[in-house]
Amino acid sequence: MLLPESCSVKVDGNECRLPPSFVVSIKSHDGEYMVAVVCEQHKEGLQYKLASMQNEGKLPAGKIQFQTITAVVTDCVKGMEEDYVEIDLKRGIGSERKP
Repeated sequence: MLLPESCSVKVDGNECRLPPSFVVSIKSHDGEYMVAVVCEQHKEGLQYKLASMQNEGKLPAGKIQFQTITAVVTDCVKGMEEDYVEIDLKRGIGSERKP
């Protein structure tokens, strides 16, 4: 899942530029709804705000959940000449390699 690069919280009209640490969702009887991503510094404030919005009926009632975001990083895969030869010979199909 592709997530925003920064926290969803605004402070005094300015967007928080910190990377998110949690995906925030509300789990209710009819499903789970993702509502924001938040950094560690704004987690408590957002939890209070969401609970307040639930009390006002602006958000569905349910359990507010914070799921830790785990970054996954991979090395870039580069096609080597040997890879193209394998495709040509073993699989019996022409590759899109540039001569």
